[in-house]
Amino acid sequence: MDGPTLYSSRRWGNTKAMQSGNLFLILSLLAWSTLVQAVTLPRRDQVLDVARHMLENWNISYVMGGSRIGDVSQCEQCNSCLHVKQPDKSQRLNACPSCNQCSLDCSHFTFEVFKQAGLSARYLTTSMMNELDGPELMKQYQLVDIGRRVERAIPGDLLVYEGHVVMLERKNRDQTGDVIHVTSGRDLKGPGLAIQRERRANLAQFRGPLLRILRHLDLVQELRQVYLDKTQGPVIK
Repeated sequence: MDGPTLYSSRRWGNTKAMQSGNLFLILSLLAWSTLVQAVTLPRRDQVLDVARHMLENWNISYVMGGSRIGDVSQCEQCNSCLHVKQPDKSQRLNACPSCNQCSLDCSHFTFEVFKQAGLSARYLTTSMMNELDGPELMKQYQLVDIGRRVERAIPGDLLVYEGHVVMLERKNRDQTGDVIHVTSGRDLKGPGLAIQRERRANLAQFRGPLLRILRHLDLVQELRQVYLDKTQGPVIK
């Protein structure tokens, strides 16, 4: 679930210019996706490093509508309040106002990962991820719709389900994979432990059917350049 707050970080360049160099290669990139895990993609790797750092170092709680990362003391105040009061997940902000200063939900987590990795990012809810058409997602949010076939997904992609979004960290040949996400579900271990890794998840049915795969446009551009280098060779000037 997601909160209603809209945030934006800096935008990189003109969206039309970014689109024009990518659309003609999308189908080729989709076909090439199965080989890409072994390719060095520095910007994609930075995204995954940020997600792993958050997983390993942040003690932050899931709160519906949570959208801020405070300091350690603010996070601990929220965690302590949730531990004592144990409110329903939809009432956590009301029951524990301190969580306004330090808590996240699933979509704010993926937004923070992109932002901290230095990618252009604009916040949107999981409902918007599912409902907006492809051109609007690309123009307004720099997200490319890859479809819903698991074989097209690569690490760094967002996998969108009904009311939930995760970041794909690793994909296996059997189309299972490791995901990192902020969760309030059965895998939540307690206050302060909302950021979780699920290993060998059934990607097609992780939280119900997989509805959409979204790839950040900056990562599409990086993948496009590597694809061109591999298929066309270096440009001779």
